[in-house]
Amino acid sequence: MKINSISNDFTLKSGYLEVYKDPHNSKDTSVGLCGKNNKEYNVSFNGGLPIQSEAAVNAIKSKKMKALDWLLKFVKDHNVSGSALMALFLAGVLRPLTIMALPGKKDKEDKIYASGHSIASGLIGFGVSTVLTTPWDNGVMSVMQNYQKHYDTVIKNIKDGTNEEPEPLKYKFDILNKRYERLVEIAKEQGTKATALEKRMLKKQIDNMGLMMKNITEWAIAVPRSILTIALIPPILKYVFGVEKKKSEPAPVKKHSEEVLNNVENYRKMTGMPSKDFYSSFRFEPKWFNQAKGGNN
Repeated sequence: MKINSISNDFTLKSGYLEVYKDPHNSKDTSVGLCGKNNKEYNVSFNGGLPIQSEAAVNAIKSKKMKALDWLLKFVKDHNVSGSALMALFLAGVLRPLTIMALPGKKDKEDKIYASGHSIASGLIGFGVSTVLTTPWDNGVMSVMQNYQKHYDTVIKNIKDGTNEEPEPLKYKFDILNKRYERLVEIAKEQGTKATALEKRMLKKQIDNMGLMMKNITEWAIAVPRSILTIALIPPILKYVFGVEKKKSEPAPVKKHSEEVLNNVENYRKMTGMPSKDFYSSFRFEPKWFNQAKGGNN
């Protein structure tokens, strides 16, 4: 009786009022989960809250999408500079990596020079293209946006029956006027599959016109860009990358040509002229022998 009372008393005083649960078989999973109000350390999320982890991932994705959106918009608005930017990536990143990965430790300086040359040409091409074409691209976009805003308002007035004043056209081009006027006529007609298809084709043609107007600069700057690239590569390599092209050593000039001497010797034998040793005994050499061996007259 005393043993049982002592055992019961120990259980009560120790505070173990709950029934023992096997941690392996327990259905209580509160330790492994993290609720909205539970801010304790959570192993499942590597020590971080799920909200924080999701926010970090979303922030990274958002930055990537913003960079991609900027790149796509840049290429669309400045197609010549966009092509130069792609060339810069190829010439400034991929080509140098390929050159430096080639085997041959003795050619290290030549590989460094070739890599620097590639990077410099890519940078110059992109810089010149951007500086020379950006003002023209902005002008083309301004004209195209002005046309779009003007005729969007005109078509809206036809569809909605409003009398909103359209934005005045700053510049007028017959090739654009014809296509936009046709879009206005389509808006006045009842919509059919044929008119819908024609409408899409007209909008495609308008976009292609804007692209062709921007491509004019590619033809205009091709020669100046090439001249600037050739002129600026050496100083950029020297003062930016610190490399210079090795000066090739001149080939040694042969003072005595064996072929000429052999021809002279054959001629001497054919004509019966005395040999060099004969003239050496008189301490002089004939004029024709000095000329054959490259000596002074």
